[in-house]
Amino acid sequence: MAVSGEFTYPPIDYFAGQPPIETRSDAEWEERARFVIAESGVPDGDVAALASALRASATREEVLRAEIVAGWAAIEEEAYQMNQAMTEEGVT
Repeated sequence: MAVSGEFTYPPIDYFAGQPPIETRSDAEWEERARFVIAESGVPDGDVAALASALRASATREEVLRAEIVAGWAAIEEEAYQMNQAMTEEGVT
């Protein structure tokens, strides 16, 4: 996402230290759910429900991160415009 002037977002990694968002196919989500259920020791876990929950969690995280970046971009855009206006008026 680019803003006016010379800035490109995100200029810093807002998510440093956080794990990447998992992007998987439906079959991969189901395989992941089977693994989680097997590791938990619950013999009758609902694979479809867990796969759906894992997929939804990744989707929510993706949306949240996009909103964070968009918010910071809007703040920087406004700051850039204010700086430009002050520069044009000769205010330093």
